[in-house]
Amino acid sequence: MRPKAIISYLAVATLVVACGKKEEANVGAAPPVTASAATAPVAPMPDVGKLETVTVTTKGSGPSAGVAVQEAMKMAILEVNGATIDTSSVAVKFGLDVTEGQTSASFRGAAFAEAIAQRSKGAITGFKLLEMTEPTTQGGLYKATIEAAIAKFRPPEDSKKIKIAIAPLRVNANSFVFGTQSVPASKIAQDIHQQILDALTATGRFSVLDRDFGSDVQEELDLVSTGQTPNSEMAKLSQTLSADVMWVGTINDFAYVRTARKLITSDRELVSYSGGWSVSQRILNVSTRQIMLSNTLQERAPTTDPTTMDRGINVEQTASSMESAIVSETVAAILSRTFPVTVLAKDGTNVVLSQGGQSVKEGARYAVASLGKEMIDPQTQQSLGRIETPCCDVVIDKVATTMSYGHLENAKIALESVDPTGLQIREELKPAKVAAAENPEAKPKVKAVSLTRGAAASEVPAPASDESKKW
Repeated sequence: MRPKAIISYLAVATLVVACGKKEEANVGAAPPVTASAATAPVAPMPDVGKLETVTVTTKGSGPSAGVAVQEAMKMAILEVNGATIDTSSVAVKFGLDVTEGQTSASFRGAAFAEAIAQRSKGAITGFKLLEMTEPTTQGGLYKATIEAAIAKFRPPEDSKKIKIAIAPLRVNANSFVFGTQSVPASKIAQDIHQQILDALTATGRFSVLDRDFGSDVQEELDLVSTGQTPNSEMAKLSQTLSADVMWVGTINDFAYVRTARKLITSDRELVSYSGGWSVSQRILNVSTRQIMLSNTLQERAPTTDPTTMDRGINVEQTASSMESAIVSETVAAILSRTFPVTVLAKDGTNVVLSQGGQSVKEGARYAVASLGKEMIDPQTQQSLGRIETPCCDVVIDKVATTMSYGHLENAKIALESVDPTGLQIREELKPAKVAAAENPEAKPKVKAVSLTRGAAASEVPAPASDESKKW
């Protein structure tokens, strides 16, 4: 019996030790995370404005106590929301006729406050009669002072930004030539217009106003004005924003033309393609109609080498490439006039810029100016801007949504002594300009990517002067 007892004892001891180790392993262990314990991040609601309540104190007078209170409530609504509807119909719209037949004593009761909240359908959420003065002479007026809580629409925070409207582009032709095809000018104008809207919205710098779907928006507001929605929705009327700035543009040229020259020694033709685009633009101050910016943007598309192996061009791709160039140049011009891209921080030659999105292009090179003393016109006493000193070039390494990163090159001043926030980005430096600046004696060439199907890249002379931009 003794061997069996020993074996039993060892089995019990082993079990006790194993349980002890299991308890030690669980000491300090975090409790299992359940689905209810884990709080998932919630995306914030978009800010489209909201209805809120504003408490005001107003006065009214009339031949009876009811009329005096009605006039006071009418003034409360108009004070909070403005003359959003015909003042003669305010009483009917908001059920203010509930005051008829009431006495000074009934106005002070809770029953009247509840009645006005119900009849106004939420437009007046609170009412309190502060004072009622009866007339002291025959034919005198009752005077009422009330405190009312009125529904008010609070516009979104974005409405505080510069409000910009983009006018539809004007065109001077019915169609544009691309190779052997004609593309409707209206389609090109619409595409560019939409892309500019998209790009400016993406910058987050503006409240971009819609001018294309006004009739559809008005249908929704008509539901409010005709009383088909709760009266509290009346606060949404007369909230349409007007533009601070308007951009208008005209497409002067937009083409990529096929040129054929017949060979004397054979029946074959030498075919090449060339063209480009030109857009005149203005930025207007809507309030004063002053011109804030007026210039012409233009760019010559790569010219293909003459060849007898004409394979045509991809019209859609070529037109899209030129549209993108117009949008990029236009958005850059708008931003530089309203929100110049500045240097936020500098570490050696590495810099962080104040804008991203489509304000700058990754891999592109831009001129950088150092801002100095502000100059004041002695006659008008207006600021003429700050003295600008050429600083250097910045090459964009990375573009994010709201910022971009780059590094400085070709410094013309001592960067160590410059305040980074005093550096602003100027025009993009094209390869031809960079080559000319580095070696004025050399005839600049740029690498032109052929727009023909299957054709290899070729080198073509860069424009030597502004005259060469005319095609």
